[in-house]
Parts: sequence; structure tokens; C-alpha cells
Amino acid sequence: MLSMETIIKNMSEKPDDIHEDFRLFLSSMPAKTFPVTVLQNSIKVTNEPPKGLRANVKRAFADITPKFFEDNILGLDWRRVVFGVCFFHAIIQERKKFGPLGWNIKYEFNDSDRECALLNLQMFCADGEFPWDTLIYITGEITYGGRVTDAWDQRCLRTILRRFFKPNTLEPGYKFSESGIYYAPPFDTLNEYRQYIEELPLSDSPEIFAMHENANIAFQRQETSQLVGTIVDVQPRMGGGGSGRSNDDIAADLAEGILAKVIEKLDIDEAKQDMFEPDSKGRLNSLTTVLEQEVDRFNKLLKVIKNSLIQLGKAIKGFVVMNEELEAVYHAFLNSQVPTLWGNAAYPSLKPLGSWVKDLCLRTDFISIWIVNGPPKSFWLSGFFYPQGFLTGTLQVHARKYDLPIDHLSFKFTALPRYWVQEEYGEALKHKKFDEEVEMDQQIESPKDGVLVHGLFMDGSRWDNENMVIEDALPAEMNSPLVMLHMEPQMDLEPDPSDYCCPLYKQALRAGTLSTTGHSTNFVVALYLPSKRPQDYWISKAAAALCQLSE
Repeated sequence: MLSMETIIKNMSEKPDDIHEDFRLFLSSMPAKTFPVTVLQNSIKVTNEPPKGLRANVKRAFADITPKFFEDNILGLDWRRVVFGVCFFHAIIQERKKFGPLGWNIKYEFNDSDRECALLNLQMFCADGEFPWDTLIYITGEITYGGRVTDAWDQRCLRTILRRFFKPNTLEPGYKFSESGIYYAPPFDTLNEYRQYIEELPLSDSPEIFAMHENANIAFQRQETSQLVGTIVDVQPRMGGGGSGRSNDDIAADLAEGILAKVIEKLDIDEAKQDMFEPDSKGRLNSLTTVLEQEVDRFNKLLKVIKNSLIQLGKAIKGFVVMNEELEAVYHAFLNSQVPTLWGNAAYPSLKPLGSWVKDLCLRTDFISIWIVNGPPKSFWLSGFFYPQGFLTGTLQVHARKYDLPIDHLSFKFTALPRYWVQEEYGEALKHKKFDEEVEMDQQIESPKDGVLVHGLFMDGSRWDNENMVIEDALPAEMNSPLVMLHMEPQMDLEPDPSDYCCPLYKQALRAGTLSTTGHSTNFVVALYLPSKRPQDYWISKAAAALCQLSE
């Protein structure tokens, strides 16, 4: 396609050399007037963004004319800034391949964005100087930022732009990456820049994206997952022959097994009476209200699961008609996937069927233990159907206790050097005797204000327990556990500027429905974690925390 564009450009410059019967029809929209027979016998050409940084920058410089690039009063500085804009454009396009580590939402940045940025650059630099504040704002907030809808992606975009488009990029010896391979060369002609681009590496190392080497593993996993998903979708469904089990047997056994594991319902009537005692102003404890809401949500999900499993069992035996909904559950079981019927009624999760059912049982056990024994010393934040509601309830408890306005309260996060696995903690609480404290609870003290939470994971980084700071992930370790956190509400809190503002998401696929707050519905809260490195270091790596993993 790039060669075709060059040929067409040459044709337009020399119209006398073209045969009189030659016709070229170019359109980005369907045209009713175009003969269908001609279209059917034509060669189809698609124009897609090139893959790889080198190809992307090469394409950009194929569109730039020598007059635009070389004839400018700013001279070498102009050429280096133009190269920086083109390289920035390539970086933000190529980050998409890393999935959620690249962008929460995949944005369709295209060539018109780059062309617009370069025209703005030319217009604002007509007086022979770079108005950096204006240029950075126009490029980061309008030209490119206008496409970005997620608040955390906007933060990432501004951070990336600062690496390629700011005054110090014009300093001698400035490099775009630590390896020194990528930089804006001090050449005078367009052809010299094109030659330099040809010498860039074919494969892109994560370091040019300021990302960890594990980002490549995330990319490869994503590619493999898509391939396996496609294979699973197209494979034929045939009954087993001979002594093999049929699809009906497999689905029926799965349905029976899940029915046996999942509880009937959660009963809030089993809760201790003191949980429902109102305060001096007649108000019910906010965390009790959160518990009631969680019970309602889980019971609705359990009802959907139970009904569909019972009906599926009958449909397999021929007692009822196998409708479209039950057939979807049936095929999901054969692919070890969570049925869409259940997913629509449940919390966000990317787990396969077996892990999902196990996770559901852990969640219902967590709520059931809370009902019977009262609030635990440490809450499993990942176990909530709607964790944002629990955090709001915690703030409300503090606001009522000290008569403070809730909209002025925010959490202070203190890391405690303990890792708790909910499966172990839940099992200990399940078997504890009346008025007895389990061994894990004896290791910690209940906080005077706020709550203790556990069960979170790091993505794109890890927790250094020795220095109690966020640190680079270990090679091939994708998601390490995060320590227990004390979340303490404080009035008009100003976080330590050295702390990293780390977004917490419900699942690894960070995209969700955009809410009125500007955040995704998948977003829970911003954690402020101690760090020895600057904010931009972690923002470029897309470091975040997760409530649950995909396995």
C-alpha cells in the first residue's frame, strides 16, 4: 500500500505521462455507481497501520516532503522535533499489542492524527521558536488526547509524550531509550533520516516503550489465547464413539458437580443480632448494609446458576426442550468457559469455568462466614461482588463516627508485611470454635479506624517486602501478590508526592464501561504505594493492582 501511494503521488505530479484510457477510482465509502462486475474482478488492497516501530516511522517519513522537513528556520531542532512526533505516534500505536499493559482501551490512532500534529507544529513555530506549553497541550490533550476516554490512559499518554516532545529532547546526546539505539539523529536531509530508519531493529524491545521485559510474555499470551479461542470456536462437535464419553455425558457430569459444590443461598437471617443494632441516631451500621446488598447480589446469581443447571440436566435427558439459552450453557461447558448467562448476572471475571466455580465458592464462603461470625479482622477485597460499595461503606462508618463530611474523606494506605491467602484464612474461620480466635487473626490487631484488606495482586510490578516499596517485577513473574493493606479514612488527605498512584482494577482486562466519573466501571480505587522511583517510571510500565487473576 505504501508503494501504491508513492506511485499515485508520482502520477499526479506527471499527468501527461498517463494513458488516456487509464481510470483510478479511490473511495473510503461504498459507492452505488461503481460497477459491481469490475469490483468482483479487481484486486483488493487494504490500508492497515504498519506493524513494528520501524515500519510505522518509515511510513510517516514516506508522507513527509523535503520542503516541509528541510526548509524551516528552526533548522536541526525542527527536524529532530518532527522525528520525535513521528516516533511518539509509532509508540502509542504499537503499545496496543501489549493489551491492558499498553492501553486500557484500544484506541484507533491513525495517520491523520500525526499529520494534524505536524501541521499544528508548523503553524505554532512559524515565528522561529517552540512555544512548548502550547504545543504539549495541543498535542497531548486535543490532537491525541481527544481520542482517549479513560482517565488512566490520558495520564499514560501525557507521560509518553514527555519522553519525545519537550525542550530537553533537543539537548545533544538525548536518547529515547536507555539502550541508546533510538534517538533523533542530527542529520540535515530527509534521505539521511530515512536511511537511519532503515537501520532500526526489526523487532521492538519493550525497553523503547519504557516497559518491563515481561510485557513481551503478556503479548505472546494474548496472541496464543486468541489463537486457541479461534480453534475452540471452529472445532466440530461430535458425539463420542465406542467406550468414549459423549458430549452429553460430559455436560451432565459438569452440571451435577457444580450443583453439588455451589450453596443453595446465603441467609442474612443467620447473622448476629448485634450487627443490626442502630447507633444513637437510629442508623444501621454501613458495613451491615453493604453485607445485605452483597447477599442480595450473590443470591440472584446463585438462583440463575441453579435454575440453568437443573434445566440443562432435564434437557440432556429429554424432559424439556433444549432452548437457545440452555444450548449456549451446554457448549460453554464443553469449552470449559463460563456461560454468558452466568457472566451477565455475575461480577467481572476472566477465569475459565473450573477456576470460576472455585472462586464463586470462596466468595460465598467469605460472605457466609461474615454473616455467622461477624466482620472479619481482615476483609478479602477481591471477594466482594461490588468492592466500591464496601469502600464507600467504610468511609461512611468513619464519617458517622467523627461527624465528618464524607466527600472530604479519602484513604491513607499503610502496607503491612503479611500475605494472606483467602483459601487458608476462610478455611481457618470456617472451623473455628465459638469465642475462639484463629491463629492468623492473633498475628494482627484490629485497626481503630478503617479496615484491613488482603488478596490483591500486582500487575506490571511487584511488592518489595524487604524495603516495603513497589519495585520492578521479577523476570517471568507476571502477577505477584500484594501485602495486606490498612485503609484508613482521613480528612482532606494530601498523598506523599513520592508515592505511586496505582489504580486497582477488578480484573486483568482493565477496560470497562465508562462511568460519569471518567473512570472505567472496572476501576475500584487508587492505591498510593511507597516508591523509590518517579511516577512516570511506573506510569509508562502501566503498573496497577488487580483484585483477581485470570487463571
